[in-house]
Amino acid sequence: MGSKSRRSSSRISEQSEDESQYFCFCGLQSPTRVSWTRENPGRRFHGCARYREGFNCGFFKWVDAKFSHRATEVILELLQGRHGPLPIMEDELDDADSMQVEIKGLESLVNHLKKEVSRMKIQRDIYRVLFVLMLSGLVWFVVICNFSNEKKLLSLP
Repeated sequence: MGSKSRRSSSRISEQSEDESQYFCFCGLQSPTRVSWTRENPGRRFHGCARYREGFNCGFFKWVDAKFSHRATEVILELLQGRHGPLPIMEDELDDADSMQVEIKGLESLVNHLKKEVSRMKIQRDIYRVLFVLMLSGLVWFVVICNFSNEKKLLSLP
């Protein structure tokens, strides 16, 4: 089996002075990169500063709005004329990277929601106990009042 090499299909570009600076969840400045996938050719984005290292915090934010279908077609045609056909492998790797970032975000949301559900179950149990205690106190009060009234009725004047 041969080893597969992984090539990036995004490049770091120089930021202009008026562009906002972003920091990834690692606390590092997030460089502006350019996507060269078939879905988003030429579209700029910010990603984790450790995007191609072993650890990646999952930060991702598009700089540019999604291009129209026609603009994407034109860019792809220009790129194919200049460099020949785009390798599909690069697209698949970048799509997988984008999906991993999305999965991490969804996993974080799921964990948050699980904690929230757990907290709500504990609150529900506490309210049930309080309700039972209040109901027991009310029953006790009614019984004592009735017992007290019966004693008065039985006593002779």
